[in-house]
Amino acid sequence: MIGLIGDLEGDQTAAVDCLRLLGERGDVGVACQLGDLRFGYGPDPEAYLAAIESICAGYGIELLCITGNHENWARLDAMWADPRWQAEDGSPRPIEVTEHVTMLPRGHRWEMGGRSFVALGSAPSVNRDMLTEGIDWWPSEVIREEHVEATIAGGHAEIMLTHDSPGPPYCTAAVADIIAGNPLDWPEDILAYADEGIEKVTRAVLGVQPRLLVHGHFHVADEAVVRLPGADYDTTIWSLAARHDQGNVRLLDLDTLTDPGQPTEEPGIRTSA
Repeated sequence: MIGLIGDLEGDQTAAVDCLRLLGERGDVGVACQLGDLRFGYGPDPEAYLAAIESICAGYGIELLCITGNHENWARLDAMWADPRWQAEDGSPRPIEVTEHVTMLPRGHRWEMGGRSFVALGSAPSVNRDMLTEGIDWWPSEVIREEHVEATIAGGHAEIMLTHDSPGPPYCTAAVADIIAGNPLDWPEDILAYADEGIEKVTRAVLGVQPRLLVHGHFHVADEAVVRLPGADYDTTIWSLAARHDQGNVRLLDLDTLTDPGQPTEEPGIRTSA
């Protein structure tokens, strides 16, 4: 059993509460956070990270974080430029930012519980025009073509974790409604910027053909079952909500690739499919 956590957006209370919900179950030793942890920035980034480390240490949870658009990319880029966090071929390795918290590079693959995983974090910020470069926005937030190519070249993975979503028809209905409706009335140039990220994730998902895809970024909880071109099996897609919203935490049974949906009255856990 592992935990899956949506965008936390630097909300320390939400981060601690989500991890406590998982920790109190007693059977979750690993949780995957799907981007927009807001690593390295905010009013007190070190205290925020220390609070997350403390709750993870208390429950013995290893937190694996894929990258979102809202991270301190200047800091991440500098760390991944350090040979300490590079493989022999120069590709980035996971960064252990604390004893129990690890940031995963784009295209990273691993195995856990007898299942193959691939992570492809990052996305364009639709609120880019409201942010300041070098303070809370960095151009390297986006998925680059090299990340897509490397992810596809690695072949099939059973479980794919992304920050951004693929586009219709390979997404949940709630995400498709946001893409089609532009409910926050973002300008055309920003929509074009966002579409570039969606297109790259779509190509990566079609290349990997996972059995389960889980993502954040859109802050909506929903799920769908789709058949990807060329596949002889269905792919289940979960979009996760954010912070304390219902559906920002899900459980994943690696034996069945399903969410057992344990009943709870606490916020955050999605209790049924």
